[in-house]
Amino acid sequence: MVVAVILAFVSALGFASGSVLMRIGTQHVAPPVATFYTVLVGAILITSIAFAVNFDDIKTLPLEAYGWITLMGILAYCIARVLHNTALRMVGAARTVPMISLQPLMAFAIGFLILQERPSLLVTIGTPVIAGGLMMVMLPRRRDAGAFEIRKLGYLLAFGGSLAFVTRDAISRHVLGSLALVPPFVASGFALVFGGAILFALIHRGVINSIRHQPMRYVGICCIAGLLQGIAVASLFHALSRADVTIVTPIYASQPIIALVLASVFLRQLESVDWLLAAGTVLSVAGVILVILGATL
Repeated sequence: MVVAVILAFVSALGFASGSVLMRIGTQHVAPPVATFYTVLVGAILITSIAFAVNFDDIKTLPLEAYGWITLMGILAYCIARVLHNTALRMVGAARTVPMISLQPLMAFAIGFLILQERPSLLVTIGTPVIAGGLMMVMLPRRRDAGAFEIRKLGYLLAFGGSLAFVTRDAISRHVLGSLALVPPFVASGFALVFGGAILFALIHRGVINSIRHQPMRYVGICCIAGLLQGIAVASLFHALSRADVTIVTPIYASQPIIALVLASVFLRQLESVDWLLAAGTVLSVAGVILVILGATL
């Protein structure tokens, strides 16, 4: 149990610190290109683990699985992560990372409106708490009124990224759960590979230009961010294999708070953190935890 808690915290720390590094890297590297570097490093790490742990499963992987994995890779890495990293550049890590709280909110809406699911009391309470927290995060401040139009676009991109991640997660649950076609490490590793390959095909000129003309320091920062995010994925899977979702996921959901702390320490010249942003972040995380507990208990 203790190991699972530590791994869940490592996962949250990895995703949060990766976002903070991407905030720095995308100041000089275009977000789609920066995304490719993170995906490349993550693909190397996760597929290496997949081949070491699930080699027999890979050899017998059905053709249908490759189609689902490719779709997951497109949604997660050609769309969601590109939008997320673009939002990081536009509004900052402290304001973008809390937008992941939208994911359980969207899942709640889909379940209620389309699947006609009836949420529990905790889910019903947690949903408006998330919405209230995010409103506090997004409220315009007097000192940056001129930048609010840019921030609105950044929030919209973060929203689009969250929507793409929710869609990917729904497909992932279908493939890993209902169909039981692919082990988790194989699915995530191959999704990184296929998504990264398609992304490279779309932006290969930008990648080549970044190698030729961009300071390699910032390319390296993007690669380190990808390594941290890859470690976060691996840690999350190991944590879930050792403990219940009700223990692991609330700890993992704390990443916006970690990102807020890291941004306030390391991104002082790029971002301003005020009490409203801090309170909104904490409130949205509390709402996420309520929704998760309500959905799993």
